[in-house]
Amino acid sequence: QYDELLGWVNIPNVDIPNMYGEGIYFRTNSQSFRNNEDFSINIPSNKIRIICSGDSFTMGWGVSNDQTWCELLTSINQRWQTINMGQGGYGVDQVYLWYKRDGTKFEHNIQIFAFITDDFLRMQSAKFFGYGKPLLSLENGELVNHNFPVPRGSFLFPKITQGSRYIQELRFLGLWQTWFPRKLETYNQYVAQTPAIAVKIFEELAEINREKNSKLVVVYLPIRSDYYGNESDFWRQYLQVELEKRNIIYIDLIAEFRKRMPNEKVETAFLGGDGHYSVFGNEFFANILYEKLLSLPEVGVILQD
Repeated sequence: QYDELLGWVNIPNVDIPNMYGEGIYFRTNSQSFRNNEDFSINIPSNKIRIICSGDSFTMGWGVSNDQTWCELLTSINQRWQTINMGQGGYGVDQVYLWYKRDGTKFEHNIQIFAFITDDFLRMQSAKFFGYGKPLLSLENGELVNHNFPVPRGSFLFPKITQGSRYIQELRFLGLWQTWFPRKLETYNQYVAQTPAIAVKIFEELAEINREKNSKLVVVYLPIRSDYYGNESDFWRQYLQVELEKRNIIYIDLIAEFRKRMPNEKVETAFLGGDGHYSVFGNEFFANILYEKLLSLPEVGVILQD
């Protein structure tokens, strides 16, 4: 449904039994999260609460609620409680703004902020496939939203299919190749500012989490082409350097994907061989993420408390 800040957001209390095929259901709670239950503001005494922020790869396009990587973390460790704040089509800007407005109401121990490369490209426009969205800029070191309220238009948001997910954005990928500094000058301010805006977002999220006695964990999620190609290299290297400078926890699952996934199994991790994560793909990345989280001293101490 239309949202004046975010452009669109899940309709609350939706239950579609065969959303993605026979028996593959989509359900939201009364808080508009992709969960089967509502959440109290406070963390239940026997639980460790994690908010999963992200786009459709976090929301779990194509699989049922209990098959998303976010929900699967609770199957691996039943003390964990996860709030799925993934939303189809979101850029890093929208994921940040949604968490800041609605996610911060909830006490939590960890925020996983997950993204794919496309999510940075989505930040560069006030529209996504024709539908309005926020547009952040950096002015005097502060984030400013240049598209609030988002124009309502004739709001009939289409299903974002796995095929059309990023096709229209591929033309931007050249920006993040070897010639990045030289190409930068030829793009508008929003494109030129994208790396700095992204880092500012992560700085603000880290500070919000500190104030909430929570830890921010930034997670780079792979798409199929990341197994073979270098389209994500700029962002992977840039974030590695900039987040380390700021002591922000960063997990690069592209590296793990290449290291641990046999070549002959790559296509089975994605719906249709090249779409969103399959049931197997969600399980694969949930297990690696669980292992990586526990291996980080500053996170492991919270999760094993």
